[in-house]
Amino acid sequence: MNDFKQRKGFTLIELLVVIAIIAILIGLLLPAVQKVREASNRLSCSNNLKQVGLAFQMHHDQFGAFPSGGLNWNSDRTMNGGAPADYQTQAWGWAYQILPYLEQKALWEHPSSATVAGTSLKVFRCPSLRGPTKFPYTQSAPTGDRAQMDYVGNGGSWGSFDPNGGNAFDGPIAASGKRKITISRIKDGTSSTLLIGEKYLNIKTANTSPDCNDDQGWVDGWDNDTICWARGTSSTGVVITPQPVGSVGGCGGFFGTIHPAITTVFCDGSVHSITLGISPNTWLYLSGIDEGGVVNGNEFN
Repeated sequence: MNDFKQRKGFTLIELLVVIAIIAILIGLLLPAVQKVREASNRLSCSNNLKQVGLAFQMHHDQFGAFPSGGLNWNSDRTMNGGAPADYQTQAWGWAYQILPYLEQKALWEHPSSATVAGTSLKVFRCPSLRGPTKFPYTQSAPTGDRAQMDYVGNGGSWGSFDPNGGNAFDGPIAASGKRKITISRIKDGTSSTLLIGEKYLNIKTANTSPDCNDDQGWVDGWDNDTICWARGTSSTGVVITPQPVGSVGGCGGFFGTIHPAITTVFCDGSVHSITLGISPNTWLYLSGIDEGGVVNGNEFN
C-alpha cells in the first residue's frame, strides 16, 4: 500500500507576509523611480530651452538681431504679401518668430492662424508640469483653441503688457519696432544675461482652465503669456525672484518653476539651473542687458 504525501501550500499568514514584503519593496523603490522620472523631465526641460536658445542664435545670424516680443496681445498674426512678417513688424511673439529655426517652417507659414495658434509643440512644454494643453479663446482673432506654453521671455527689469505703455525695454527681448536687440548691445555679456525661463503657473488649474498669464498661448505677442520682468509691471516695485508654482495667479508677470530650481537659457545659448533662493539683486542684474551689476556665479550652474 502506497503512502501519499500531501503537498503543502502557502498558509494565509505566509501569504500575508509575502504581500507585506512586496509592499515594503515597492514603497522603497517608488521614491527612486520618481527621482529618476524627475531627473529625466528636468533634462527634457533643459533640452527644450537649449533648442530655443539656439533658435535665437540662428535668428540673429540671419537678421542681425534677436526675435522681438511682438505687439499687442489682441493682434492677429502679421502677414506681408502672403508670408509672415519678420521680427520688426510681427504682432505675434518670439515663440512664433523662431519656428523656422525649430524645424517648424511649415507651421510658421501655414495660412490658417487658428491652426498655428492651436498647435501644441513639445519644445514649449515642461513635462513635469503638464502635457499638451489647449484652452478655448474668444477675446481676439483667431478665436478657437490656443495651445499653451510653459516658458516665458525676459523683457528686462520692468514693463507693461501694453507695448506702447511704460516699458524699460532693457532686456534681450523688446516689442516689435521698439528696440533692435543685437548681441553687441548686450553690454553685460550674453553669458550673464537671462533670455528664456520657466513661467509661473497656477498648479491647481494649469491643466484644466486658463489663467491671466496662461490663456492666449505660445503665439501671444507682448503680453504676460510670453513676457516677464524682474520687477513685474512696476518700475519701482520689488524684484520678484523665481517662485515655486503655487495657487495664485501670475498676472504680475514673473518667473516660476515646478522644479527645485528654475531652468533657464541665457543669451549665449547656455542652459542654467538657478536656485529659487537667488538674491533679488542678482536676478535684476541677470534680467538687463546693461545693468552693470556683478553676477554671483554661485547662485546658478
